[in-house]
Amino acid sequence: LIGPFAFFYVRSILRDNARLSKGDYLHFILCFLVLLGAIPYITSDIEHKLTLARYIASNDWSSIKYRPNAIFPPMFNRTLRPIHLLAYSLLIWVTIYQYRAKLFRSSNHSSDFQITKKWLLVFSGFVPLMALFHVFIFYGTTLADTKANFILESYPLLVAFSVVYIAMIASLLFFPHVIYGLPVKVLLPSENLIPQPVAEYSPIEAEYENRPEEVEDVQPSGAPAEKFVQLFSEAYLDEVKSKLQAWTELKHFLDPDTTISTLAVQIKIPQHHLSYYFNTILETKFTDWRNSLKIEYAVSLFEKGVSKSLTLEAIGVQCGYASQSTFIRAFKKAKGMTPTEYMKSKG
Repeated sequence: LIGPFAFFYVRSILRDNARLSKGDYLHFILCFLVLLGAIPYITSDIEHKLTLARYIASNDWSSIKYRPNAIFPPMFNRTLRPIHLLAYSLLIWVTIYQYRAKLFRSSNHSSDFQITKKWLLVFSGFVPLMALFHVFIFYGTTLADTKANFILESYPLLVAFSVVYIAMIASLLFFPHVIYGLPVKVLLPSENLIPQPVAEYSPIEAEYENRPEEVEDVQPSGAPAEKFVQLFSEAYLDEVKSKLQAWTELKHFLDPDTTISTLAVQIKIPQHHLSYYFNTILETKFTDWRNSLKIEYAVSLFEKGVSKSLTLEAIGVQCGYASQSTFIRAFKKAKGMTPTEYMKSKG
């Protein structure tokens, strides 16, 4: 299953469509036959399974005494597995080559697509590497007469295989956008993206005046060109804006312990969606957005004349700052002057 699943995973990202056609199910025939051949073993009694387990754990593999699969002999099965994975790793790169226009020839891809593209290339690089190690290890098993000799002679290869396997899994940690599922990228028919002409513009001028940021995509099958668009739906954007507005009106931003994690819990919006909203839609960091709300609140307090009865430190605490120095730094960053200078400028 590793080969077919890896292929479908890469293809679904490139197509932005994870659906399988009827012909795609042919990829699982080999897996089905292996499962079918294993049924006699699966349904056998415990004594038969223990006997086979002892043989597998022994140092003797010069002759095949037991067959865990009724359809495929052990040698055939061991030969087929690395070849099968290697074939699918090549198929993955053929697919990437077919969609090279989307991956490499467009300059307007969003930052999220760039992250996804890098992860896709990293993943697709590890799959054939794993397949090649699998082939070399199988070749080592055919040369060694005992399991002990195989482990002794192939130890560096086994260690390298393990390192590559661990590296493939660990590499995903460098792509948190992929792990946490930032908004999917969708392909829409190009004719749906071309707006109606506006007055005083030609159709072509109107199209480029109003067109959202997009990237043309050439399908390998010769299908009509499509456009690549990265965004939240309008309804979801409205929901996020509405919940943030309600949160702001309740002045939760004044809580010194407020983080994007607590915000996500309070307004019931996934944290990675909020990160995307602030970083990509608003083009700002959450901390900067939160601090701007705090500073505007501080300005409103100054305008009410609270500075006549409260110290600067007390005002800072009311605005959610743990110390006076932090409040002054944040205020100067937002307004270009200290709170004292600001009050003097307002007379």
